[in-house]
Amino acid sequence: MALRSVAVKRPLVKMIETQFPEFHFLSESGGTYGFVRERPGYWYDFLPVNRCYQSGRGELSINWYWIGGGHVPDWYEWNGIANTPWRVLSWPARQQPDPAELASPLASPGPMECVCYQIGTVSQLPQALEVLEDKLRRYAIPALERPLTLSEERRLPRWRLLAEEMLPRLKLLEQEAPEELEALKAWQKQTARRWKGGIDKDVPPVMAQWREEIRRLPGFGEEWDISPILREWVFNWFTHALFLHP
Repeated sequence: MALRSVAVKRPLVKMIETQFPEFHFLSESGGTYGFVRERPGYWYDFLPVNRCYQSGRGELSINWYWIGGGHVPDWYEWNGIANTPWRVLSWPARQQPDPAELASPLASPGPMECVCYQIGTVSQLPQALEVLEDKLRRYAIPALERPLTLSEERRLPRWRLLAEEMLPRLKLLEQEAPEELEALKAWQKQTARRWKGGIDKDVPPVMAQWREEIRRLPGFGEEWDISPILREWVFNWFTHALFLHP
């Protein structure tokens, strides 16, 4: 019988939501568990944790490819988040290990190192979660709480404004007209799949109305008519706002 990984998801979720109670588990994708923390100003911190199991060896690690924050609740981004305009990528303050990090037989020191939770039939998940907790507290949380750079401060305000305007409307639509929301989701999904058909075909009335309002918002109105890229970014933002992955 082939070796299998011990169950990781429930203990991992319990550990993070206990030790870092502002974060809640949102979804899983391809062995990555995404945790999200909401902060003022419609800002969301993304804390993704990888689980890798191969040839009888199981490891947990911080996913530095997706860790960061943005003005949308969905942590998942198929292209990473480095080039997504409403998000920022959070790297550790330094690549070198913290000299104060305690030595462990389950992981090497440093933010990028994996934590071994299983070898063969031997599971060390409780101990591995303790080591992972220390790495999150020592490296990931400070990275998420670093000040924004000047370039990030310049490009994010219009996306905050978009979130302030549209996220409450999506919530209200879900409460008052769920069938309309489902129709909007269906159009969004179909349009994303047939991208070559354009994002302006068969637009639902509610989205058409919202687009007219967005084009008048500061930071959007100046470029809306001359920037197809900006309109595509807004479309992609709605994909994340409508579909909390998966």
